[in-house]
Amino acid sequence: MSEIELLRACQRHDARAQTALYERHKSRMMGLCRRYAHSRPEAEDMFQEGFIRIFQQIHTIEQPERLLNWMKRVMVNTAINWYHKHHHEQSETDYEEAWETSNTEHNDILARISTEELLTLVQDLADGYRMVFNLYVVDGYSHQEIARMLGISEGTSKSQLARAKDVLKQKLKKIGIVSYGSY
Repeated sequence: MSEIELLRACQRHDARAQTALYERHKSRMMGLCRRYAHSRPEAEDMFQEGFIRIFQQIHTIEQPERLLNWMKRVMVNTAINWYHKHHHEQSETDYEEAWETSNTEHNDILARISTEELLTLVQDLADGYRMVFNLYVVDGYSHQEIARMLGISEGTSKSQLARAKDVLKQKLKKIGIVSYGSY
């Protein structure tokens, strides 16, 4: 069944189509939830809540070619709502402490660490740091968009990203991925 046929069937509340849509996208959506969650059980809760929202709102999609992007957005919004409900801790810090790296340095680090190791490092970040890091680095939102979504200032978004990068850098040094002479 094509994505368009699957979407239309889901919009008609066809249970088999809903199962097929779930099966087709569950790995990608769970991966997204795991990036935002502190633990696997928390990710599973976000994932379940996200798919409930997807099926409740699927009738609103008018452009079938946007289905996957729409589903990702629903999952990200679910993660943000989860954050607001369960973990919202803000701290104002200075943006000047930002840690900036080039794409070459990022690629070198990524080549030397497994996806699971990286996921674990990101999951161990403080809640605010993890949310901002994922929204900015992984999902490509601007600090202005992040500030609006999380109900924080733009400066706080920038600061939390800088702190997240610093914490990750320290963790990477501890496991020998980044040498003390780097950066």
